[in-house]
Amino acid sequence: MSRHLTLSIVSSVPYSNLNRDDIGTPKRATIGGSLRALHSSQSIKRGIRVAYENASLDYSVRSGSGFLSEDVVAKALEIQPDADEKALTKEAKKIIGSLTKKDKNEKESDSERSSWLSEEELTTAAYTALGRTDETFIEDGRTGSLAIAAFGRMFANAPSKNTEAALSVSPGVTTHPAIIETDYFSTVDDIKERNCESGATYLGVAQYTNGIFYRTVSIDREQLKKSWAGFGQEDSKENLRQLITAILYGMPRGKENSTAPYVQPALVLAEEQQYRTAYDFETPVKNGAEGGYLGATIDELAQQYAAARRFDPDNFGPVESLTGTYTNLDGKFGDLKAVSRKEFVENIVEWICQ
Repeated sequence: MSRHLTLSIVSSVPYSNLNRDDIGTPKRATIGGSLRALHSSQSIKRGIRVAYENASLDYSVRSGSGFLSEDVVAKALEIQPDADEKALTKEAKKIIGSLTKKDKNEKESDSERSSWLSEEELTTAAYTALGRTDETFIEDGRTGSLAIAAFGRMFANAPSKNTEAALSVSPGVTTHPAIIETDYFSTVDDIKERNCESGATYLGVAQYTNGIFYRTVSIDREQLKKSWAGFGQEDSKENLRQLITAILYGMPRGKENSTAPYVQPALVLAEEQQYRTAYDFETPVKNGAEGGYLGATIDELAQQYAAARRFDPDNFGPVESLTGTYTNLDGKFGDLKAVSRKEFVENIVEWICQ
């Protein structure tokens, strides 16, 4: 039985700018000689984490060390309101600073190295700052936060505390050439309009794109069991269900309120694998006879699915599952038949827990 399971996700993302560069243009890459729209893996991981934590209430905090120190102080004062805030602040900075490495010319108060801690770890740090426990507030290589265990973290000044990521996340890339559209917009001035005057408060341009995006998430269940301290606890399966659901729904969040672009995935294919592999669309798919790239993308993916098994059938384990909103999935991927989202998630959770 293999330790890896890869999810291939195909989504039709409408007119949007979910992930943009420093000048506001949708991220893109040239692949196979054609321009493709791109969602970075970092933006996808952020979307998954936010979706998971909002659903599960298993929160974590990622911030600069100075702000995390303030969080520790605030929690300590909740525990013991009459504590000396000045002394707590000094102790909290020392605790958080032990994780981060400063430049040799950097003052302690200037250290803003990013760290990522679970709520439980922050609370333990607060008790430590109060002198109520000498317990190490971060386990070596482990965390109670499923999000941190999934995506990993690094502490420059405390490498033994690093948490190895159990999930590998690819960028999302369109399977076909993409076009960056420019939209001219204006902000109506209500008072000018009321006075029958012309002119807007603001004039500007924004850029958008759309397309069929392919992305993958690979789960290393053995690493997850090592990295996540919550594995096997009473609510661990429910947290895993929320994480897998967040992988299906979690997307980058740029300009989300002005475009509302989120749709359910057209296809999600899960494959147990000895060696983690994905599929590729180096040759851009062509639109179908009736227009659109979705059908052609799924057909191409089905061909690559069959080719991968002709090349190395031993790479694939017995666990497979298929879901999605596309209407003609049955029979395209071997003998697989599409199941509901709930059943698909349950299949993945049971595989992780074996």
